[in-house]
Amino acid sequence: MACILQSMDQSEAISKAREFADCSHGVEKRKLLRFFQSQLDEARERAAALGTHLTGGMVKETARIEGEKITAILRSRLDRLIEGMTLHKVGLDDVVVHDVVREIGLLRGDFIAEEGRTYGRDPLNLARLVAQSSYLQMLESEVGLGSDEVRSEIERRRLMPDKNDGSTTIYNVQGDHARWNVNSTDNSVNIINTKSPEEFFATLRGRIESEVAEGDERRKIIEALTALEGSHGKPSFAHRYTDFMALAANHMAVLLPFIPALTEMLHKVLPLAS
Repeated sequence: MACILQSMDQSEAISKAREFADCSHGVEKRKLLRFFQSQLDEARERAAALGTHLTGGMVKETARIEGEKITAILRSRLDRLIEGMTLHKVGLDDVVVHDVVREIGLLRGDFIAEEGRTYGRDPLNLARLVAQSSYLQMLESEVGLGSDEVRSEIERRRLMPDKNDGSTTIYNVQGDHARWNVNSTDNSVNIINTKSPEEFFATLRGRIESEVAEGDERRKIIEALTALEGSHGKPSFAHRYTDFMALAANHMAVLLPFIPALTEMLHKVLPLAS
């Protein structure tokens, strides 16, 4: 009987987590679609002004922007699923992990296939320059969140302790009361109070420099973080956020305590990009 009740509790929690994810992701997806469409329109306007709108370079730029769009939408879905499961205390067992990895994988394939069909109907008729099959290869190389990356991110979350172990980090960004609580508690012994975006990004930069091995990868992550900080509060923040997260994807354990604040910053600028 206990096993049956536990199974029912898990099933109900998963249902509630997915309801949360559907609602919050739906809002983010619409904003992301508008944002990346504006990015594509601007790129094509620049290319038209230079007379390069019907070139292979424009095809490559289209694949890059569309790839970033798909990656951002997939990441939004994954983040909201994990957030919903955390809120509703879903046990991230092997079955749940498999289902999430499979869902993101299917979405990834569907988005790439749909973009291929859209490319074939492109009013610029770019398909005359690069065949649809070649474009799909270019596009897929720009799309992140393959199954291994998704599984890795979920595994990191699953291996985190459920209860506060005294290492909770609290951020106050843009004012003393704009607070994010990691692990949902305020009674931690290790508290970092960042009362301005400058302090927040300095703290994040320091964490990356101390946790990521010195080399070309760390240099690129720091460069992307600098660009992200420079775009804080601007519509371009969403684009810089995508670049930064893509470069830092292999170090989510380092970034995890900072993601709630970064996500909140992203939510604030998405309406500006719409």
